[in-house]
Amino acid sequence: MEITFSTQHNIQALAKILSDPIFTLYKILGAETVSVNGNEFDALISLGVTSLILHGTVYVGNNKVSYKFYSVGTQKGEGGVLEFDLFKEGEIRLIVEFEGRFASFIKFSLRRKIEKNIKRFDEEVRLERIKRKI
Repeated sequence: MEITFSTQHNIQALAKILSDPIFTLYKILGAETVSVNGNEFDALISLGVTSLILHGTVYVGNNKVSYKFYSVGTQKGEGGVLEFDLFKEGEIRLIVEFEGRFASFIKFSLRRKIEKNIKRFDEEVRLERIKRKI
């Protein structure tokens, strides 16, 4: 699943803010709880009738922030990637991949959450930049 949306913020500020799992998982995916230890994270995301518990790692590269994760308490091999491509000024490309049971339901639910939260994205980033003095 790929979603492209516009933003008024510069690439460097976006990379810094999007590499923070607390901001990204709460504000983009609508996580209920997020805990961070270094570049690793645990998150609980409610998907209506079920919840998804994620454990993963954040990777930051040139103009790219990737969250690689697996779902906890499920069969081996279930997990995916949340990736932000920041190659074009004023535009973010968000890629979400998930493999495992109920993959289509999970991707559908995450798409709805993301599309809802993207409407407030620029304002949330603006407030976060003020808070962090970026």
